[in-house]
Amino acid sequence: MSGFAGIVRSDGGMPDVRLLERMAESLAFRGPDATQVWTRPGTGFCFTLLRTGPSPQSAEQPCSLDGRVWLLGDVRLDGREELRKRIEQHGEMTSADAANEELILRAWRLCGEKSFESLIGDFSFALWDSEAKQLWCARSLLGARPFFYADAGGQLIFSNTLNTLRLAPEVSAKLDLHFVGDFLLQSWCPDPERTAFCDVRRLPAGHVLHYANGESRVRRYAYLPVEEPLRFKRREEYIEAFRSHLQEAVKDRLPNGPAAFFMSGGLDSTSVAATAGKVQAERGLRDSLRAYTVDYSPLFDDEEGKFASIAAQHIGIPIEILSGGSCEPFGRWDELGLKTPEPCAEPFFALHVEHYRQVATRARVVLSGDGGDDILTGRAWPHLVLLLQRGRLDMAARAVGAYVLRHGRVPPLRAGLRTRLQRWMGRAKETAEYPPWLEPSFEKDLDLRERWLALQKPAKEEHPLHPVGFASLSGAYWPSVFENEDAGWTGVAVEARAPLLDQRLIRFLLRVPPVPWCMNKELLRDSMQGLLPEEVRLRRKTPLLGDPLLLQAEKNGWKSVLGEGACERLRNFVNCVMHCATSSPARGSALWASLRPVALDCWLKSVENNERIQYSRTGGN
Repeated sequence: MSGFAGIVRSDGGMPDVRLLERMAESLAFRGPDATQVWTRPGTGFCFTLLRTGPSPQSAEQPCSLDGRVWLLGDVRLDGREELRKRIEQHGEMTSADAANEELILRAWRLCGEKSFESLIGDFSFALWDSEAKQLWCARSLLGARPFFYADAGGQLIFSNTLNTLRLAPEVSAKLDLHFVGDFLLQSWCPDPERTAFCDVRRLPAGHVLHYANGESRVRRYAYLPVEEPLRFKRREEYIEAFRSHLQEAVKDRLPNGPAAFFMSGGLDSTSVAATAGKVQAERGLRDSLRAYTVDYSPLFDDEEGKFASIAAQHIGIPIEILSGGSCEPFGRWDELGLKTPEPCAEPFFALHVEHYRQVATRARVVLSGDGGDDILTGRAWPHLVLLLQRGRLDMAARAVGAYVLRHGRVPPLRAGLRTRLQRWMGRAKETAEYPPWLEPSFEKDLDLRERWLALQKPAKEEHPLHPVGFASLSGAYWPSVFENEDAGWTGVAVEARAPLLDQRLIRFLLRVPPVPWCMNKELLRDSMQGLLPEEVRLRRKTPLLGDPLLLQAEKNGWKSVLGEGACERLRNFVNCVMHCATSSPARGSALWASLRPVALDCWLKSVENNERIQYSRTGGN
C-alpha cells in the first residue's frame, strides 16, 4: 500500500527533482507515515510509507545493505522464516525481526535475479544497481500489488500508481485503442500489459522487468506449479492440512493492531473472519477485529446482512452494516471526488469506496474472502478422467461411491457437455451479447467482432484436477481485481489482503482431489465445524436475491442512457444514437453491457477536466 515512484535515465544525467517532488506529493494519500525523495546521478526515487505489519517494514526507502544495490517498493512477504533459513544456509546472517526489504536484498546478494523465484507474498518493487547501472523490477505471482512503467524520453519511469506516472511530461495521454475496444466488449482488458494509455505499460504478475543501456526486457519468472495429487489415507488429514494452511495465511496477513473484514453472509469471508478470530484470541487481541458488510435492503430482501451478523456474533466480533439500497448507479461520484485511473464499469463503485472509507476510520488492513471460488468450487469431471486415464477405475469408483453414500447424490460433473454439443450442432449463440452500439469505423479498424469471438473461447486447460481454477489464477483476472481494490483506485489508505489467495494455500489446494473436497466447498465447510454457526457453515452458495442495477431501473426509473451530454470523444468509439435505442429495454447481462459506454463517458470526462487526451485512429500497439 505504500507509494513509490522512480526515474532512471539512460544517459546518467540528474533526474528532475521537481517532478519527483510532485510525484511524492501525489503519493501522499498512500503513505501518511513518512515521505522520502532520493536522487543520485542517473536515478531518482520517491516513497511514502504506510505502516501496516505484522512483518517488519523498512521505515525509509530506498534502502540498501552496501550502498550499491537499492530497493524501492511495496513489500509484504510470506514464509519469512523459511526464506531467512535459506539465506543463512548460504552464510548470510539475519535476525528474526529483519525487515522484508532486508531479506530481499540479502537474497539478491546471494542469487541475483534467481532470488525472485524464492519470494512469495504480495509485492512490487525495483532494485537499482548503482555501479552496473541496471534496474530490475518484480511483481508477485498473483499480482496483488500493481506496477506501471513507461519507457519514454531516454528514461524509464515507474510507479505503483498509474496517475503518478502520468505526471511525467514525457508520458503522453494518447489512448490505447485496443484497451478501449476490450473494455467496451467485456468491461475490462485481459491483456496483462496494456493500460488505457499507449505510453504506460503494466508489469504482468509473476514477471520481472530489466532495464539497462536504455533498453527494457520483460520475462516471466514465476509460475503456479502442476503437481501430483495428494493422497491422504484419512479424511481428517485433508481437513487438518487445510486448516493449518489457512491459519498460516490469515496469521501472516493480520496486523498487530486493528484489522477489518469485508464480510458477506457467505462461506468464504466468514471462514476468513472465524480463522482470524481464533488466531487473535490466542494472541489476546480479539478486540482488534471488526467486520463490515453491505446490505441492499430495502431495495430487495437482502439476507447478507442477516447472515453476516449471525456469523459475527458467533465469532465474537462487532459488525457494521453499510446500507446500499439507496445508492444509484454511478451516483455520488462527483460528491466523493472519484477519479479512477482507468475506466470503471462497476456502477456502484462509490459504495465500494465508501466501504473502504468506513474501514479507514479504525484500521489500515482489511481482509476479504476473495478467491474461494477458484479451486474450492471444483469440477468432478477432470478428476475422474485423470483416474481413468491412469487406469485407476477402482479409485474413481470409490470416490464417486463414497460421495453418493455421504450426500445421497452423484457429484456434479460440470464437464461442459451441453455447451460442447450445442457448438457441434451449430446452435451455440456465441455472438448473442455482442454490443450493437459500437461505432462502425472503430469496430472495423480494430476488427472487434473477431476480437469478441476470441474472447469467448475458454482458456486452455493446463491442470489435470482444477483446469478452470488454475486458468483463472494464472491469467490477468486477479491482478485486475487487486488493482480495483488498490488505493490507486479507492484513494483510501487501506490495504486489502486475501488469505484464500495465499500462494502456499493455493499450491496445496491445486493438489486436493476435487471429489469430494471441492464439491460445494466440502473441504472448507468441514474445516469450519465449530468456528461458524451451522446456518452459515451449511448455507449453499447463494447469489444476491436481487439485481441492484435492474431494480434501480425498474423501481426508481434509472436509465442507462448517454443523452446529449455525452463526451465528444466517446463518439469515436460508440454510436450514441444506437446505444440510446437499445439500452432502455435491456435486461440482465445486456443491461450490464449497456453500462460500458456510460462508464467510458464518465471516465473520459474526468480525464478531460484535467487535460485534453490525445486520440488517434492508429493509437495502441
